[in-house]
Amino acid sequence: MAIRRPSVYRQNDFVVQDFLDYETEDEELRYLLVKYDGESFTLVKQTFDSNPPEFWGGSIIARIDYTLREKVVIIDHWEVFWRDEWPLRLGAQYLVNCLYKSELGYSILVNKEQYPFWVSENFFPFSNSPDDYLVENI
Repeated sequence: MAIRRPSVYRQNDFVVQDFLDYETEDEELRYLLVKYDGESFTLVKQTFDSNPPEFWGGSIIARIDYTLREKVVIIDHWEVFWRDEWPLRLGAQYLVNCLYKSELGYSILVNKEQYPFWVSENFFPFSNSPDDYLVENI
């Protein structure tokens, strides 16, 4: 029987993985990787230690860096190395719908740097100030 790894999400040929980068008492600095190698992923029965998660999947095509403070997730930075924003959408959906659901009391904030993209992902500003964040799941 294969070990279920909840930090790995697969949609078609994409793999989304969540990693802890640095941890203090108050917050965690984490990052999410979206990978793709053009081949469908098959289930391999093996233990976690024999193949660390950073080696699963293919090339990194998107990355989302975020900070977790209690029940607030702040998306700090994102990059896409792909022909469109689809991998970034997969990563954002994974954060909102799988890792940090509003039903569990989480709120996700992001700056207004790429306003049209984040509004298309159902993030909305909570004030008219240009320095405020866009927010999801309040």
